[in-house]
Amino acid sequence: MADRDEQIRGVVVQIYGDEYQIGSQNGATEVQRIAAYVDGKMKEIAAQHNGRVAKGSLAVLAAMEITSELFGAMREQNQLTEKAQENLSRLTRLVDERADMFSSLLDQGGDSGRRIAQDRPITRDQAIRRPDSTPVE
Repeated sequence: MADRDEQIRGVVVQIYGDEYQIGSQNGATEVQRIAAYVDGKMKEIAAQHNGRVAKGSLAVLAAMEITSELFGAMREQNQLTEKAQENLSRLTRLVDERADMFSSLLDQGGDSGRRIAQDRPITRDQAIRRPDSTPVE
């Protein structure tokens, strides 16, 4: 019940000299952290303009700058995700190539090849060697 009442009342924060009551499911600490960031951004922009910006305009400028930061972070996250996907695809191809090579060796060796493969498993270094025999790093 206390959690529900806290959600309904919200959290009182101060942003650029004004108090706001903000409800959130993230909890009071997160709301205060976000408010402090917005407050800091507004003060930073006000300082850049020598305090000669109306509060409403200042809020819009802060929102624009914060959104620009968000979009930059999203762009960076997308680039990292794409890079991870490329690496995963490359690794999958290498594993498939190694499996095909191993299968081919077994097929060429017949029963004796299977016995050799069972008696002597491929080492990690053999499994991750590139076709030109250089280890993958």
